[in-house]
Amino acid sequence: MDNIFLMRDVIDLCKYHNLSVGIVSLDQEKAFDRVDHSYLFSALKAFGVGDGFLAWVGVLYRDAQCLVKMGAGLSRPIPVKRGIRQGCPLSGQLYSLAIEPLLCMLRKRLSGLTVSGSLGLDQDFPSLSVYADDANILVSNQQDVRNVQDTLSLYERASSARVNWAKSEALWVGQGRDHVMPSLPGGLEWGQEGLKVLGVFLGSEGFQKKNWAGVKEKVCARLSKWKWLLPQLSYREKALVVNNLVASTLWHKLIALTPPRGLIEEVQRSIVDFFWSGKHWIRAAALYLPVAEGGQGLINIQARIASFRLQSAQKLLFNCVPRWCDTARLLLRRAGRLGYDKHLFLLQLGDVDLTGLTPFYSSVLEAWQIFQVTRNVNETPGLWVFEEPLFFSNFLRTPTLQSASLRANLIEA
Repeated sequence: MDNIFLMRDVIDLCKYHNLSVGIVSLDQEKAFDRVDHSYLFSALKAFGVGDGFLAWVGVLYRDAQCLVKMGAGLSRPIPVKRGIRQGCPLSGQLYSLAIEPLLCMLRKRLSGLTVSGSLGLDQDFPSLSVYADDANILVSNQQDVRNVQDTLSLYERASSARVNWAKSEALWVGQGRDHVMPSLPGGLEWGQEGLKVLGVFLGSEGFQKKNWAGVKEKVCARLSKWKWLLPQLSYREKALVVNNLVASTLWHKLIALTPPRGLIEEVQRSIVDFFWSGKHWIRAAALYLPVAEGGQGLINIQARIASFRLQSAQKLLFNCVPRWCDTARLLLRRAGRLGYDKHLFLLQLGDVDLTGLTPFYSSVLEAWQIFQVTRNVNETPGLWVFEEPLFFSNFLRTPTLQSASLRANLIEA
């Protein structure tokens, strides 16, 4: 999900801060099938893989042959010198190591998205978002595009890989009129609406609506396949069907995006109707309770979405590894024009204007308000006070800092 978060935030960052960047989504033709075996072993050696492990991998790949069945007979043995075996538990790691030299070269050669210090964070963001053979590359100018072409050409000669430019996609995000869009190879043209990243539509508001098109109908269709068996199912079995086979299909998109207003309520009603076969004996809230507390453990989609948002807050606050944390900090600083990022989680959010935030991070902060934040801070003088937010703080409470006019003047300054 980190790749989806990063691409979503990059697109939002460009829209909200008038930045420009291009996202090129590469379609690699038969990516796993085209990996050259000699290149694969050279890459493994370059990454320091030991001789013992190489020998075991060699048992699977060296001198491999296949036979083609034609009618009642078999062809002569055909040497297999390319391809990583799909379905093998080792294949994912082998492919990741095989493509890593390409990614290392691209990271060195691309400028990607650069954010100026005027936004409070002067740094270069990741220029790549890659998951297996799904590669999204950030380019800012024509030189970046040339570097991508040259690097891909070298990689193709070394590994036998091939990029299918006809099936690749490109999205230009930001103000194109203020930034000359570079030309792309292979007849590829820039799109303006959006891009599909790991099964999620990202881009303009209208383009993202594709994520939710027909969702309720699909849920109802899945539920209808079980209606013939409803008389034989216990309440607990109905809950298992809903939780594991129906509601679980929604999580991938709900983790990263905020659904349209009213959609989740409609889906939840369909689920409850299925559970009761149209006859509602008790309140739905009782069904959502765990079995040990007298409920049926039926999924509450709104509660699950809130848990997803709290997981995002946890990563943002306590784990700096996800690459989207820096873009998230910039987007959070739009809240109330205060310039706060992680400090927002210390504030009395009921008084903060959140209209400047993206829908996703607004929902993160709304979910955070479920908690009542208590702080045990050593009140002895120290440098910690310089990190304390001035406004809407539970800790620094003075009449001066609560002045709306003073706050407005400082924000304008």
